[in-house]
Amino acid sequence: MIHYSDSEVSVFHPICENALNKAIRSLGLASTYRAVHHRHTGSLEMDYVIENVTTGKYLCVIEVKRTPADVNSTRYQMQAMSYVQSNTGMNERTFYFLTNLEYSYAFRYDASRPRPFQQMLLPGLNHIANFSVDDENVVTNKLAAYFASYLNDFISDTYTYMLTLETFAANMEPLKAMPREWKSHLAIYFYEFIRGSFNYIHRTDLRDVRLFGHDVSKICAEASRVNFKGIYDYSVTSFTPTVSVTNIDLVNLYELGQQNVTGDSIANVLHSIVSSGHEHDGEVATDLELGRIVAALAKDEIGTLAPSDIVCDPAAGSGNLISAAIDLMNLQPTQILANDINTKLIELLTLRIGLNFANIISKTNSPTVSCEDICNLSPSFFSRVKLILMNPPYVAGINCVSRKQPFYQKILSLTGAAPKTEIGQMPLESVFLELITELVAPGTVVACVFPSTQLSAKGKEAIATREMLLDSFGLRTIFMYPDNDIFDAVAKSTCVLIGRVKQPANDVRIISSYTSIPDIDEGMFSHAIKQSLFNGFTSIMPGVDAKKISISDMRTSVLDGWKMLNRELEEGQNFINTNFASSTRFSLVGNLTTKLKRGPAGNKGGSDLLFINKNKPLYDKYLPLGLSVAPGMCNSKYDSFVVGMGDTQCLDERINSPTLVNSIIADYISLVSTGGKQQKKVKSALEWLDIVKAESLKSFPAHSVLIPRGTRKDGSIYYADTITFVSTNFFVLPFANQRDAILSATWMSTVFYQVMVEVNCKNQEGMRKMEKTEINNTYVPVFSTVSASTYTDLLAEIGTLEFVDLHHPIVRDVDRIWANELFGANANTMLDEAVRILTYLADVRDQR
Repeated sequence: MIHYSDSEVSVFHPICENALNKAIRSLGLASTYRAVHHRHTGSLEMDYVIENVTTGKYLCVIEVKRTPADVNSTRYQMQAMSYVQSNTGMNERTFYFLTNLEYSYAFRYDASRPRPFQQMLLPGLNHIANFSVDDENVVTNKLAAYFASYLNDFISDTYTYMLTLETFAANMEPLKAMPREWKSHLAIYFYEFIRGSFNYIHRTDLRDVRLFGHDVSKICAEASRVNFKGIYDYSVTSFTPTVSVTNIDLVNLYELGQQNVTGDSIANVLHSIVSSGHEHDGEVATDLELGRIVAALAKDEIGTLAPSDIVCDPAAGSGNLISAAIDLMNLQPTQILANDINTKLIELLTLRIGLNFANIISKTNSPTVSCEDICNLSPSFFSRVKLILMNPPYVAGINCVSRKQPFYQKILSLTGAAPKTEIGQMPLESVFLELITELVAPGTVVACVFPSTQLSAKGKEAIATREMLLDSFGLRTIFMYPDNDIFDAVAKSTCVLIGRVKQPANDVRIISSYTSIPDIDEGMFSHAIKQSLFNGFTSIMPGVDAKKISISDMRTSVLDGWKMLNRELEEGQNFINTNFASSTRFSLVGNLTTKLKRGPAGNKGGSDLLFINKNKPLYDKYLPLGLSVAPGMCNSKYDSFVVGMGDTQCLDERINSPTLVNSIIADYISLVSTGGKQQKKVKSALEWLDIVKAESLKSFPAHSVLIPRGTRKDGSIYYADTITFVSTNFFVLPFANQRDAILSATWMSTVFYQVMVEVNCKNQEGMRKMEKTEINNTYVPVFSTVSASTYTDLLAEIGTLEFVDLHHPIVRDVDRIWANELFGANANTMLDEAVRILTYLADVRDQR
C-alpha cells in the first residue's frame, strides 16, 4: 500500500510514470507521445512531461506531490504553473497536472488568467483512488484512466475552466477594506462550503442556507450549533444584517466542499488574497512538507501528549504548520490552539482547522482559534500548552524598529529585566521567539522554523540570539536543510530549532540534510532521528547526517558562530583553524593596518547620473563633446582581475569643465522629468551639482583591493590599478603600495581564501553574502614574510588571472605560487584538500 510518508521520488514517481505510459498506450498514442522523467526547463526540473516524439514539444507537464494538502497548496500549484511559463517555445499545449496519485487537478495556463485557481479545469479536484484500500496496481490503473480521460482533449485543445474559486476570489477581493461585509460574505460562503463537506461524509447537521433567506444572524446561529466560532460569532457591530449572493455561487461552493472536505483549496485562495503584498511583514505560509518535518521533530522531542495537553501555534497564519501536526500527532480538536494577529485570517483558520475534524467537530469538541496580538497575551493563555509550533514573522531589524517595542516592553514586564534580544538591529523573529519563551511554562517544547544565518553570523544581534537559544529557549535540536524548493517568498535560509524552555540539555542534536525537504522520506526520517548519536557526523539515513555536540562546546563558540552545523562547514572550519588561525605567517584582515571600507558610490541617489554610461542618452551625447570619465565598479560580474576601466564609467567633476558638468545635470533633470527614473524628491540643479561634487571625492586610490559582498558561482576579487569609484556592492582595502595590494588580491583569489569565505559567509538563497565582520575574520599572509620571487611570480600572473569556479575549482598557477610559498613540500596536499573542501562547501551552499 502507498503511504503519504513514502518517498516522492522512489515511490510516487514510478507509479505516475507507469500510469502515464499506460494511458498513452491505451489511446494508441505511443508512436506520437512519450512520458519523460525530470526534463529541465531553464534551472527548473519538471517531474514529468508528455513529449511529442517528433517535435520534442510538450503536450502537458505533470507535477507529483505526496498528500492531498499538497495538491491543494497554492505554492505547489504556482510551482507547476511556473514550469509551463518557463517552457516558452517548447509547449505544444499549455496544460499541466498537479497530483499525489490519489487526487489531482488539471490546469490550462493562460497569461490573462494569472492565478492557478483561475486555470483549473472542470470538474476541479478529482478523487482518483484511495490509498487506504487501493494497492499500487489499482492506483496505477485508476490514475492511467484519469490521465487518458484528458489527453485527447489536450491534443485538440478542448477545455472548460472551473470558475468557482475564481468567482469566490473576485467576490471577496473588493471587500478586504470593508470588515463587516468581509465577515458577512464569508459567513454565507463558508456555510455552504461546510455543508457540502458535511454532506460528503454523511453529516446532516446543517440546514440548507436558503431557509434563512439572506439573514446573517440566522445563518450564524445555525452554524454555531456545530461551532466554527471564529466565523459565526455574531454581533451587530461585526456583521451586516443581510448579504446578497447569487444562487450559482452557493451551488458551486457547496459542490466544492463536497470535493475538498478539508477546506485546503478555498483556504489557500483566501490566504493569497489576505496576504498579498504583505510578505515584507512576515506573512508567508509555511510549506506543507516542511510543516510535516517540524511536526516529526516536535513529536520526537515531546513524546506522547496527554488528552488535556494543548498544541499551540501563536502565529498560525494560514494554518499549514499546525494542520501538519494533526495526523502525525493524532491530535483531537480540543488539543489545538491557533492564534494570529491578522483579523482577516481568523475565518480561514477556523474553517481549515475545523474541517480537519469534519466527522467529529461540535460545540463542545472544537479547536480554539483566536485573533490576538501576542504582546497582549498573558502566561495564563498558555497554561495548558505543552508544545509550541511556530514559524514567526521574518522582518529585518531596520524595518521593524517600532514594531519591536511592544515585545520588549512585554518581556520587561514579565521578567523585570531587559530583553536579551534588545540589541542593535535585531530581526523581529528573534524578539518574537524570546517573548514566547517568557510566556510559556518552563519545560514547554518549542519547535520553530528560524533563519539559519542567525546561527553562524558574527554580528552582535546573532550572538545575542544564540545566547537566548541556549538559555531561554533551551536548545535541544538543530535541523539544517537545503533552502531550494521551499519558501519562494522568503530570501532567508531557514532551519528548524527544537527546545525545552528554560531547560537546557547536556547535548544538542545537529541533524543535517543534503536532501531537499520535498524529497525527504518522512516515515524513514521519523524513525532515523531516534538513533543514538556520536560526537562526529554519521549517516542516519540516505541524505541525512547527524551528530551530538555538548552544550559547553556550543557556548564556547557563541561569539564566533556555530560552524559545526554540517559536515562540510565543520571540516572547513577545522581546515582554517589548523592551517591559518594557528600559524604566525597569517593575520586576520581585521588586524591589518589598512582598514576595510564599504564602497560608497551612488548611495546618495542619482546612480544613473554618476554611473553615466548607464544613462545612454547622456553618455552618447556628451562623450563626443569631450566628456572625461573615471573607472567604476558596480557588481561582481566583471570578469577581469585587474579593474582597468571597470564595468562602468563614472562622472568625475574634478576632470570635467564646470560648463560641461552643468550642462549634463540640466539634461539629466530634463530626462527625469519626462519619464526617466522616478525620484523620491525632486532635486534642483544646485543640489545635483553638490551631489556630483561630493561623489567625485569618494573614489578609491590606485592599489585598492575590491571584495564583492555577494557572489554565487565565481570567487571574484579585483585589483584596482588606478583611481576607481566603487559601489556599495563591494568592500575595499585601499593599500598604500602596489606590493601589498597585489599580494592581498592574488591571495584572496586562491582556493585557500575562498574556503575561508565559504565558511564565514551568510547563505542567502544560495548567494554567498559577506559583510565587514565576516571579511575581517578571514586570514591573509603576513606580507612582510613573502619572498621577493613569489611577488615577482604573482605580478606576472595578474594580467591573465581567471577567477576560480567555486563549484568546479581547479588548481591554477596563482594557487600553486601561494601554496609553494606558504606550505613548501606540503603544497600539493594542501591544494588538493582546499579544492575538495571548497567544492563541498559551495555545493552545499548553492544546490541549484
